[in-house]
Amino acid sequence: MFRRMRALLTVVLSAALFMGATGAPASAINRFSGGGVVGPVLRPGFVVPAGIDDEVPGVALDAYPIPSRTVTGTLDAAPISLPPEDKRDVYSVYLAPGEQITLDLTGPAGNFDLLLLAPNTISVNAPRYVQIGNNAGSTEHICYTAAELFGAGRYFVVVTTDADEGEYSLTWRISGRSDGNVPGTRLESLRVTGTVDPADDPDDVYRIPLEVGQTLSVTVTVDPPLSGTIGVGVLPPRWDNAGIWEPTTDIWFGGDATFGRGSAVSHYVYVDEPDSIAGDYFIDVYAPAGRVDYVLEWEVLPQLAPGAPLPPSPVESTLSTRTVYEMRMRAGDTFVGTLDSLSSVNIWGRLYAPDGSIVWENTSTSDPKPFSYAVPAHAEGYYHLQLTPDAITDSRVTWSVRRASARVQGSDRFATAVQASRSAFPDGADVVVLASGADFPDALAAAGLAGAYDAPLLLVQRTALPSATSDEIARLGATRCFIVGGEPAVSASVAAAVAVETGVTPVRVAGLDRYSTAAEVARRVVDRLGPDYDGGAFIARGDTFPDALAVSPLAWRSRRPVLLTRPTALPSATTAALTEVGATSAVVVGSQSAVSEPVLLDVAAITGSATRVWGGDRYSTAVEVAKWGASNGFASYRYVGVATGTNFPDALGGGIAAGAEGGVLLLTRPDMLSAPTASLLAAEKPSVRWVRVFGSTKAVSAAATAQLDTLLK
Repeated sequence: MFRRMRALLTVVLSAALFMGATGAPASAINRFSGGGVVGPVLRPGFVVPAGIDDEVPGVALDAYPIPSRTVTGTLDAAPISLPPEDKRDVYSVYLAPGEQITLDLTGPAGNFDLLLLAPNTISVNAPRYVQIGNNAGSTEHICYTAAELFGAGRYFVVVTTDADEGEYSLTWRISGRSDGNVPGTRLESLRVTGTVDPADDPDDVYRIPLEVGQTLSVTVTVDPPLSGTIGVGVLPPRWDNAGIWEPTTDIWFGGDATFGRGSAVSHYVYVDEPDSIAGDYFIDVYAPAGRVDYVLEWEVLPQLAPGAPLPPSPVESTLSTRTVYEMRMRAGDTFVGTLDSLSSVNIWGRLYAPDGSIVWENTSTSDPKPFSYAVPAHAEGYYHLQLTPDAITDSRVTWSVRRASARVQGSDRFATAVQASRSAFPDGADVVVLASGADFPDALAAAGLAGAYDAPLLLVQRTALPSATSDEIARLGATRCFIVGGEPAVSASVAAAVAVETGVTPVRVAGLDRYSTAAEVARRVVDRLGPDYDGGAFIARGDTFPDALAVSPLAWRSRRPVLLTRPTALPSATTAALTEVGATSAVVVGSQSAVSEPVLLDVAAITGSATRVWGGDRYSTAVEVAKWGASNGFASYRYVGVATGTNFPDALGGGIAAGAEGGVLLLTRPDMLSAPTASLLAAEKPSVRWVRVFGSTKAVSAAATAQLDTLLK
């Protein structure tokens, strides 16, 4: 990121002051066949007429249905007196914040260039350059991650030449990297590992809040030591101010570390008054040469927020200055313990809520000092325990978290999905997925799509956009929206309302029926992931909901598609999708009465491998699905979602929330906790940290949640 910025400084710095995020993605282009001079070819049989590709907005690479990732075209730089002259082809593609686009151009002998222009470019004759590929030949490469400087929006890709002619091939790919630019990844562990590659993953960016008076120490080590070169740089909070920065004073580079000059590079940032400011600072780890693995270690002195992760109880240490520990707490947690000075020196203790308010502090100097705090539903997040000694002293903190279930509910199914989104995505999301709340098939198939985009699932009415849903899209800050399902499920008026009320133009993903809709979703998932797709798929019965509900968190987490089937016959749409996406394995959810053995064998014949996961009923099947997910690394019991097994609405958004938390979804009877669910929770009790009950007491009764809380004690 920073090396690219330096290279293009003279081009983009003055323009950056005027660049902001643009609006919603453009709608899909019309497709033509025949007529006119041959332009870029998006798919066999679809040809763009001459002229449309010579100026912005050009041809949409990401138009629906999914185009090939490779487009071809022909440029001819003949003089105007010898028409037809065609010196450039223009494409467009929408990038959400944090998304990365990779472009590779190959062309004829001669010199073709590749340009990436910013979203607010009004003409190729007045370009707003993001990156330029202008090697001597016609082979060009651009890799860019959308960030604060140019914002989200529709970027423009230009293939151009001044003097040469011939056919070219442009290959493109978008991936969901969010760690390559500001705001990056929050530093939580004092030691993190990663990989950077100047070709396709040039930067890993981390963020850490600092206060005036603190010192940040960063050490990045090449691992293994002889594997290459690493670099590190730091940017201050003002970088996050609409992309405006002062290059001479605001970028502090720690330099590069090469095995010939040492395998590590260290850097210190002093946040001193009056020149420095508090806020999020950004650490950029980059690869100046080739691909390299690294270890990043950091420390803030004196130790203030974000603090060190709170170690297991008891925490014994020597305190010489103010020290802060951090822990994430959720609704239903009660943080209890004692604070002791192991000498006559007093220690002042404070517990800070995520909003910075003090929710506990000791008023007595007598030891031990007990504390207890129950987290309300509106105050989930990172808490900080601050210890301030009057002088150097040894200390001991004993602590534990008492667990209890917490209910996630709204006034109706739409508001409950909103609450699930708020719980799992407190910091917002760039993408949101919408589906009908009146029926289940489309929403169940959407789980893998939501996972591929790190997105929540919200519900809508067939002909109306609930106000709670609209407000949540705004809170999330989403810049891209998918509607799963055709107009009989979600009408065109709802799509129009989304565009008007949120400013985000949705893209519809739909087929002729539930099976072909799930197939279209699968294609979208794999297209999004590209080479990151692991080949897996989930198969569930499409005419009822419990089995597909149970697998939705795993589909989100694993970013695998959920395809639907009839109990005794594999639909042709599902067969085609498994073949087209290149699935190499499948998990069939449910017993033989739900998905017959011949269907499983058909799936195995296509993918090469099919495994059945099932139980004696819907409740035990959900338990077996959870076990499978935990044993295969797609989930843990740290977060457990619980929903009724007799209806679907509450679990639609809840399953996605459980997946985003890395957890599982279990089903229960409304009136009492189902035996298979209770048995699994009892067995995994030491691992369970948070339990979320989705829906009101009509869906999961107070008696059932009381049983849950008894199990957790």
